[in-house]
Amino acid sequence: MTLLQMRYFLTVCRLQNITHAASELHIAQSTLSQAIQTIEEETGLNLFVRSGRNIMISQDGQKLAQKVTALLREVDVFEDDVREMARRHGKLKMAIPQQQASFIIPRLLNDFCPRYPEIQLDIVEPSGLESARLVREEKVDLAIVNYDGETLPDLHYRRVNSRPIKFVVWKGHPLAGLQSISLAEATKGPLVLLSEEFFVTRLLTRTMADRHLELNALYYSPHLSTLYSLLRAHTAPSILFEQAVVSLENVVTIPFDEPLSLTSCLITKKNRQLSKDLRLVMKFIRGELLKDYPVPSA
Repeated sequence: MTLLQMRYFLTVCRLQNITHAASELHIAQSTLSQAIQTIEEETGLNLFVRSGRNIMISQDGQKLAQKVTALLREVDVFEDDVREMARRHGKLKMAIPQQQASFIIPRLLNDFCPRYPEIQLDIVEPSGLESARLVREEKVDLAIVNYDGETLPDLHYRRVNSRPIKFVVWKGHPLAGLQSISLAEATKGPLVLLSEEFFVTRLLTRTMADRHLELNALYYSPHLSTLYSLLRAHTAPSILFEQAVVSLENVVTIPFDEPLSLTSCLITKKNRQLSKDLRLVMKFIRGELLKDYPVPSA
């Protein structure tokens, strides 16, 4: 017995009249009569006692109607659940660390969201390491990070492009006029840096250790906005991913003699189906990461 036949059967049980039932179901009376006959043949039960156009439910028909009602109630719950899943499917959870967030989120909100209003973006701004963990635990669908080369085996890393890490000072700083700077010179004085959960600081620390240099960190902050404030207050220079300061005024970014860089990448969980919505947002972000945007300089 198909679900459609079950619904036909219950409608006839309720109205106890083939003509009225066919009218309510918007089907031909002959179609409904044939469907009821097929049900009786398949079940081997006499479900109705017929008297002209009117019919009465038999005892077997009443028992079957109870079972069909319970089954269709479960089907309705199932269909509601599927619709809810489909509704939630349009909501994407994303982790974007602050250095990428300052660059990507304005473009998502200004360009992507108006273009695809049916896709809801739920964005958090953790560190790079935390972003990867959230993808791994399937708490977010996608992370956009400045990848430092270390991978987790159950994550898929889609590399987009590499961009430099630069020495960042304010206009008027004694080093602001340099065309380039060595890592040793940049780290002589105190620096304000992102905390060690960020890939840029991890790469910087590892590079310093490889070159037997000491890192003089005045302050580590988990918040990029705090570093912006410290730069504006002329507290100390910083070393940041190039695009982290793309919209920051009155700063100068100086490349290193031996360039340092991080690779932007999109992280998803391995062996997980990518939805159409997720592929759309990944394509958009990839396009934005590949664009060349001016960075403040001297």
